Amino acid sequence: MRKLRRADELAAAGKTNEEIAAEREVSAATLYNWRRTYGSYGGMDVDAAKGLQELREQKTRLKRLLAEAELETDALREVEGRS
Repeated sequence: MRKLRRADELAAAGKTNEEIAAEREVSAATLYNWRRTYGSYGGMDVDAAKGLQELREQKTRLKRLLAEAELETDALREVEGRS
């Protein structure tokens, strides 16, 4: 269920149930029923969902740092080759 998945992403980002319900254009009770029926936060609790989001953000930062380090290494090798 796409709406519930998006609601779970918003919850992991720190939004309240009321904010999520307003954004998804449903009542808070509907969100509650969805979670009761289809599973809360994709089968994980709020803390686990937040932890997952933090890990995704860390992965993005690390990928960026790796790319920068590889560029720097390539530049140093190029300069070394000219010497």
